Amino acid sequence: MVLIINGILYSKDLNKAEYVPNEIILKLSSETKIISPHSLTTDVAEIDAALLKFAITDISPVVPYKKDLNQRLPDINRIYRIKYTDSIMPDILSDDLSELKHVIYAEPRYIPYETTTPNDPYYTNQWHLPVIDAALAWNVTQGDTNVIIAIIDDAIDIDHEDLAANIFINWAEYNGTAGLDDDFNGYVDDVNGWDFAENDNDPNPVISSQDHGTHVAGCASAVTDNGIGVSAPGWKCKILPLKFSNDSNGSLSGDYPAAIIYAADMNAAVINCSFGRDGGGISNYQLDAITYAHELGTLVIASAGNNNENELHYPSAYLNVLSVASTATGDYKSSFSTYHLSVDISSPGSGILSATLDNDYETASGTSMSSPVAAGVGALIKSQFSELSSYGLALRLSATADDIYDVNPEYYLLLGNGRVNANNGVSYTDSELNEIPVRLGLSQFSASDMLNGNGDGSFDPGETIDIGINLYNYSIMGSENVNVYLTSLDSRLNIIDNSEINLVVAPEDTIILDQAFSITIADSAEVGIAVMLVNIEQGGNNLNSFEISINVGTTPVLVVDDDGGGLTDQFYTTILDSLGIKYSVWERINGPLTYEMVQNSPIIIWFTEYHFPNLDYDDMSVLGQYLDNGGNLYLSGQDLGHECNEYPGDSVQTAFFSNYLHADWGGDDANVSSVVGIPGNSISDGLNFDIYQPGYPSANQYPDYFTPHDDATLIFSYSNGLGMGLSFEGEHRLVYTGTGLETFGSNASSTAPQDVNEYQRVFLERTLNYLNFINHTSLTDNEDSTASVYFYVSIFNGGSDFNGPYLHYRLNGEEFNAVEMNDTTDGFYYTLPPPNQSVIVEYYFSVYNSYYNWTNPINTDDTFIFSIGRDLITPELSELVSLPSIIDRSGIASVSVLASDNIGVDSVYLHWYYSFDLAEIVSIPMALDGYHWKGDIEWNDLSGNDRVYYFASAVDSASNANVGYSDTLNFQIINNTVLTSWDKEIIGQWDTGQGWGLIFINAVIKYGMNDSPGESYENNKSDYLTLIEPFDLSTYQSAYLKFWTGSFLRENDIGTVEISSNASNWQPIYSITGINVTDTVIVDVTDYLDSGVYLRFHIVTDASGVSSGWYIDDINLLVDTSIVLTSNNEVGLPLDFSLSQNYPNPFNPTTAIQFFLPKEHIVTIEIFDILGRLISTIYKRKTQPGEHIVHWDATDNQHNPVSTGVYFYRIQSAAANYSQTRKMLYLK
Repeated sequence: MVLIINGILYSKDLNKAEYVPNEIILKLSSETKIISPHSLTTDVAEIDAALLKFAITDISPVVPYKKDLNQRLPDINRIYRIKYTDSIMPDILSDDLSELKHVIYAEPRYIPYETTTPNDPYYTNQWHLPVIDAALAWNVTQGDTNVIIAIIDDAIDIDHEDLAANIFINWAEYNGTAGLDDDFNGYVDDVNGWDFAENDNDPNPVISSQDHGTHVAGCASAVTDNGIGVSAPGWKCKILPLKFSNDSNGSLSGDYPAAIIYAADMNAAVINCSFGRDGGGISNYQLDAITYAHELGTLVIASAGNNNENELHYPSAYLNVLSVASTATGDYKSSFSTYHLSVDISSPGSGILSATLDNDYETASGTSMSSPVAAGVGALIKSQFSELSSYGLALRLSATADDIYDVNPEYYLLLGNGRVNANNGVSYTDSELNEIPVRLGLSQFSASDMLNGNGDGSFDPGETIDIGINLYNYSIMGSENVNVYLTSLDSRLNIIDNSEINLVVAPEDTIILDQAFSITIADSAEVGIAVMLVNIEQGGNNLNSFEISINVGTTPVLVVDDDGGGLTDQFYTTILDSLGIKYSVWERINGPLTYEMVQNSPIIIWFTEYHFPNLDYDDMSVLGQYLDNGGNLYLSGQDLGHECNEYPGDSVQTAFFSNYLHADWGGDDANVSSVVGIPGNSISDGLNFDIYQPGYPSANQYPDYFTPHDDATLIFSYSNGLGMGLSFEGEHRLVYTGTGLETFGSNASSTAPQDVNEYQRVFLERTLNYLNFINHTSLTDNEDSTASVYFYVSIFNGGSDFNGPYLHYRLNGEEFNAVEMNDTTDGFYYTLPPPNQSVIVEYYFSVYNSYYNWTNPINTDDTFIFSIGRDLITPELSELVSLPSIIDRSGIASVSVLASDNIGVDSVYLHWYYSFDLAEIVSIPMALDGYHWKGDIEWNDLSGNDRVYYFASAVDSASNANVGYSDTLNFQIINNTVLTSWDKEIIGQWDTGQGWGLIFINAVIKYGMNDSPGESYENNKSDYLTLIEPFDLSTYQSAYLKFWTGSFLRENDIGTVEISSNASNWQPIYSITGINVTDTVIVDVTDYLDSGVYLRFHIVTDASGVSSGWYIDDINLLVDTSIVLTSNNEVGLPLDFSLSQNYPNPFNPTTAIQFFLPKEHIVTIEIFDILGRLISTIYKRKTQPGEHIVHWDATDNQHNPVSTGVYFYRIQSAAANYSQTRKMLYLK
């Protein structure tokens, strides 16, 4: 008989199920022939036709053929592993095959995860053994060498000093012939178990990360009383090592269901599987393996998980699996342990000392530890009571546990029947066994007015509602005396029928109570949520209870809380309360919604937070029908798109995402934490914020990204440009964001209501206005005061549930008029007579019913507004692109700008002029591209320090066109361009060859490039750092390469800077060797002026030794500058006098004037007006050679402000016989 125990030690991303690539599991019906190993066909025509296009490479049974397989066992002989090379995802191929005749099931092969909890250094001894009364149990039995504990794990060190004597030996193979299957079990030379990942007979670890299974094995049955190492509950019981991790990376990609079957066939008494996953889909293959083992006498015990959540975990939640939680000292629940009604028992799992690799020992925490501790106790019990069936073993483990609910009252029934007690397990008589209560949980809840109400799906005052619930008993025990009560403290409800039901409950079974209870709603009941309580009683003892709720009446907003029982709803309800909007909340964990339950909800807010699974088929069907009938939906949640498109991502889910969410899936990790709104968008304009899913670590932040379809509108993007939110307006209205409102501007500890922020409030109010079920497109300004004004709206459900609609309007700020709109087959309208004068019109709409009033806009202080008559409002321009300074003397630069106007934008123009000629302005029309107007600035043959000024103008569509202008921006033609952006950790335009990479040099230099970052370079190395694109020097008179460098190079190891005009023939222009402190180098490359100049840094080493290498940073290209190189390559003095153009120009109120001197001279700078009159002498003194800057504040010699206009500034040095004059423009 076999006991399967599943625990968890390591932790990975929540619910991120993965599959073995290019492989599926297929089970065929009993009518089909057995397929031989390594076949390419199934001999089933329909299946082979479907497989033909997928490049099948192998079809083999998952386990060796079982002759005379008992009919009560699952037909494991017809479970096959199919391998293929086509690119189709395993889940999609499985879905395609599942519908075919003779296919029992087809599914991907899931990869489970090891999960970890960090070691706790306080636990330095085996505190847990006295707690479970191990010593007393060993007085009764010290185990039996015929009782086997199979450890299915990453790997087991079978030679460990404290495990080796207890490692199982298959004597038939040990004494048999090498290379032959001596025991005919289908596995050759399986002396000490099997490796189900590498398919060989060596279960030992290969890489250091495969240390989990060794610790687990020691927890269960390390050799005890041998004078070394640790003790374990199993004492003499044998360990059967079954490895299923990949030797290349340690992933658990092996076939663990096959290992379960193997262990059962090898007559193991206990199987320990310390791995699992939270939530996700059910694997029929895993279920078949568990059932096979169970029918051979196997009890399955699985870890509850390490998430400290009230949630299901697999395989612990499978039928015939006993789930184990973890306890700490004092019998308190371990801080990490998952808890749930599916947990059957608890066991110590915090700070457990056990074996590890290299004959060492360490403590570890997790349900991976509690699981094998319980496994050892189970094996000890099996040693004492060898006749126990699998059910009897499960019963004895549970019924002899110690009650721990006195210290864990808040977890009553959620930690199973107590903490294992080894002595009780081996010594209690049957009459001493403790009672095991049923553990009933709600699996589904329904409320309906179809039978005794009006059938409209709205639970109205005076109506009778039928309540149905489905319960699931997670316990291994049933009962013939279970009472279920329905009660309510809500005075609006009266329970009128069968408020108490007596049940016979079977172990691990579903109880369906369809329309078991009836309630009436009071005639005077107010709208809102009404709560009822389902109470479970067994033998007169109250066990547990849970809430169910209905919505009395109708509200304009239905909030579907699909976060698995969290508090995310408070972010939404807090804002709705502040807006004065009535709403109802449906807790999705109470059961699915039907279309009848949502059909009267004008707006639905549905959020999934980070809950798994989300949006099942029933949800999608209801939402699809709701949207098809004109519904209005805001849907959000991180990884919601991932489930629809990747896991499980079947055809129904992907179709829902595409057809109803109007997007193409991108991925589940945008990899940034900042979001930006779209300028001008009615929902997101001006909303820029960081995002964080509260309550989760940074490793579990997975915001979805996607691309909206052409019929949808992008409303948010991440800072990296990926799409985060969209809106759609058509047969329905939709807003969808790839992460929930609760993440907007939040952090890890944010909670509602105290941390609800303005980003969230503004977004939700704007979203509700967009989804407003009084659907209206706002009227825009127009100039025709002689025309009638036509108002039109459409109403959710055709307005049948409301009185109205009413138009409220006023002219020029007078009192509002209210008129009822006219009903048509397409909607509602009202025509206002021509005003025959210029007026400002403000208006809003309203409807009401017996439950609430509703307006559009929802805040009537923010009315719609438009003007009639002559337009005097100029267009607005914003977000004119700012261009960087550039060395190109000729070139083209693209710019864009946003333009808006109350009437409409007719055209937009781009204008530019030059600093040396302010009067000549070039103008070109811009083209509309999406939201932006775009155009190109062109310039030719400019000089260094020249500036290009540019701005945009927009003309509106008014009869007397109005013109608006943007700000004026500029960029400068400069003599220096930077070729690196390494301080930002961006490699950019460089090919790093074999080993070059970024390295942090020091706090001053920050990041630079090194040929072997973080280590010594190799001997006999030749490696290049190459600028990917050449630069054009053909229009310049001179050019210099400037860079920072340092080196730690051995003798004969050389770094060389090389340049080429064709990327083939390279010329050295600089070299370095030895040890050099940091230095800035300038190399004259004027001899290489060409249209295509290539650059690279080349390191060559010999075989004599190594060091840390060559360091490079701040690579600059200088063109047409007045620098001179000194003998040591340092920057020298200017070669000539030079006067630069002032900056800024035009200016107000000050401007800077730059000049250069090659030698010491007396310098005078004077300002003249356009008539040549001296205005001010701003500089006159003896001046040292070099670069200098002076400023003028637009005042004369008496410090009086000058008038606007054109001025000239002149530099003179009489001794040098030098004078130069330039022009500037002063504007106010």
